[in-house]
Amino acid sequence: MQNYLKLLTSSLYQPPSQSILYIRVMAIKLTPGNLYFIRDIDYLSKEIGHYVKIGIVTNNRTTEQRMKDHQTGNPRGIFDVHEVVNVPFVERLETQLHYEYNERWITGEWFLLNEKEAKAVYKRAIALKDEQISREKIIRKVLEKLSEIISTGLKKKATKIGLGLETHYLNVKKELNELDARIELSKFAFYKILGANGSIDGVLKIRYSGPSYTFDEKAFKAAHPKIHAKFLVSKPDKLDKRFTMDNISTVSLSKVNPTLETQKKAITAMTYTASQLNSKKARTKAIEKLHLEHLRLLREHKIREFELEMVQYELQALVGNTEGIDGICTWSRKMKSVPDSLDTAAVKNAYPNLYSKFCTTLKKEVFSMDVEKYRAYKPK
Repeated sequence: MQNYLKLLTSSLYQPPSQSILYIRVMAIKLTPGNLYFIRDIDYLSKEIGHYVKIGIVTNNRTTEQRMKDHQTGNPRGIFDVHEVVNVPFVERLETQLHYEYNERWITGEWFLLNEKEAKAVYKRAIALKDEQISREKIIRKVLEKLSEIISTGLKKKATKIGLGLETHYLNVKKELNELDARIELSKFAFYKILGANGSIDGVLKIRYSGPSYTFDEKAFKAAHPKIHAKFLVSKPDKLDKRFTMDNISTVSLSKVNPTLETQKKAITAMTYTASQLNSKKARTKAIEKLHLEHLRLLREHKIREFELEMVQYELQALVGNTEGIDGICTWSRKMKSVPDSLDTAAVKNAYPNLYSKFCTTLKKEVFSMDVEKYRAYKPK
C-alpha cells in the first residue's frame, strides 16, 4: 500500500509500468465499444477549452454520432482529440480512467487536462485496452460459461498456481479492509466539520429521503388470504452462485491492523436532521485538502477493488466446473427455488382502496453523506 500512496501524491496519476487489469465482477458488462476524448473551441476567439470529456459509445454507434449529440445546443464547437476503438469492455475502461485521474475530474465526464496530460491519459487507455484483450478469454469463460453451470460438488486439490492466487487475493483484500476503514474515518472527519449544515459547496451534501408508508403484505395476507393468493406470481428456480475464500478471516481488519480497527469502532453515530439540509458551510483550504485526501482514498480503493476482482476471475477459471479448491476457495453453483412473490402493483390497480388501507408500515427518514467523487472547484 505504501507504494501506491506515493503514487497517489502526484498531481497526475502515473500507473505502474506493469499494471494489472482491474475488473468489477458484479458490475462489469461484456459490452464492446469505443472510448473518446473530446474538447470544445470558441467559434469566435478560437480559444480551445481547458476540459476534456472522456466518454464512450456502444451499440454500434460512432464517436461522430455522439459528438453531434454534444454539439446540439452547444455554442462552442466540439472536436475529437483521441479515440480508442474496439475496446472489449468499454464501460470498465471508462470507469477505471475516471477514478485513476480523479484529481483532474471536474464533473460528469469532464476532466481538467492540458494537451500533454490528455495524451498521457490516452496512452494509459491504450495500455488498459491491451490488458483487457489479454484477459478477455478468461473473463468471458467465467461469466458466459462457468457462471451458468451447476458445479460438480467435488473440489480440486490446491496447486502452486492456486496458492499464488490466494496469496494475491488475500493481500489485496487486506488493503481494501484498511482502505474501507480510512474512508469511514475520512467521512467522519467531514461530519465533525459540517456541524449543523447540510452541505459544503463542491465537496459534499447530505441526501435525505423522507418517511413514507409502504404496503404491509403480512397484514394483508392475514386479512385477505384469497386475494393475496390470487396475485401471487410464481418465480422460476435460479442458479445460486456463491464464491467465498476459505481463509478470508485471516485478513480481517482486527487482525491486520488492530489500531485502525479501534479507531473505526470509536466513530460515533452520524446523525442529521431535515432542518439542517438548507444550510451550507463555506469551503475552506483545510476542507479542500481533506477532500483531496478523500479522493485519493477512493481512487486507491477502486484500483484495489478492480485488482481483487480480476484475481477472483482467475481463481474461478481455475475452479472450472468443480466446487472449489481445497483450502483456498469455494464456488458453489446450484439451483435454488425462489418463493412466489406478491404483485403489489396489480393489487393496487385492482383494489386501490384496499391497497391504501394496508399501506401502514412507516419507513423512517433516511440521511446519508454523499462526498463528491470529483472536484468541481478551483483549489484556493
